Amino acid sequence: EEEDWGDGKCAKYQKFLWDLLEKPTTSVAARVVAVISISFIVLSTVALTLNTIPSISGYDENGRQIDNPKLAMVEAVCITWFTLEYILRFATSPNKWKFFKGGMNVIDVLAILPYFVSLFLIESNKDSQQFEEIRRIVQVFRIMRILRIFKLARHSTGLQSLGFTLKNSYKELGLLMLFLAMGVLIFSSLCYFAEKDEEGTLFRSIPETFWWAIITMCTVGYGDISPQTGIGKIIGSACAVCGVLVVALPIPIIVNNFAEFYNQQVRKEKAVKRKEALERAKKEGSIVAFHHVNLRDAFAKSMDLVDVIVD
Repeated sequence: EEEDWGDGKCAKYQKFLWDLLEKPTTSVAARVVAVISISFIVLSTVALTLNTIPSISGYDENGRQIDNPKLAMVEAVCITWFTLEYILRFATSPNKWKFFKGGMNVIDVLAILPYFVSLFLIESNKDSQQFEEIRRIVQVFRIMRILRIFKLARHSTGLQSLGFTLKNSYKELGLLMLFLAMGVLIFSSLCYFAEKDEEGTLFRSIPETFWWAIITMCTVGYGDISPQTGIGKIIGSACAVCGVLVVALPIPIIVNNFAEFYNQQVRKEKAVKRKEALERAKKEGSIVAFHHVNLRDAFAKSMDLVDVIVD
């Protein structure tokens, strides 16, 4: 799809900034901006993680755990970069509405918004009697900050392919959930009736037994709850075997969807690189057509050869 900025005075600058922020392969400067963006994402995630360590985080006068001042400064710098990047990309996008509803851009907003909401709630209710309740609400928004790790999908074909796979494999995933739900209900009921009369049993009800059935069918097996009777162990063995079969059935379809989209994305990226290389060659006067030789075709073939060598 062609991008059109019109013929306005700022169209040239809009295209330049858009390519700089949105297309890392267009220039060295765009690659540098992409690396900086990835660095800020990783840095903010590390800061968020370190802030939960008691020996690193700070404490207020009431002994409550708060953010370390230095890590809070790192967080503020990262959020400033994310916000500036989003505003510039929105301002220079050729289609504002399409940009606003784009999946990756929604993730960008969800990564930025919790910081400002939590900051507003804390500052506006600092002297309020309901400050403790506000702190609990702020904790929810702080947890949402972890969403910024999904910003890496903008720079990773693999993560984009994973998102596409989950989106387009909803039937297979729904089938997997249905099989698991049926297996959990059946085996938890059987194991409950086999174990409920044993002394000190942990199978006290069918809903409580759901936990055992889920971790057994998913082949996790924490061991915190396990059957003690012979019949219970037979049922547990059947539950584990059926769990392997149920999980294995839809997986090949999902894997095929992932591989297909990933290869499609790689081909698309290579096509974009070829197009950009041809345009650069045209500007430099490297492509000239003779009677029997078209150097454009020769150049395209040479690019295919380069792709083969790189791969």
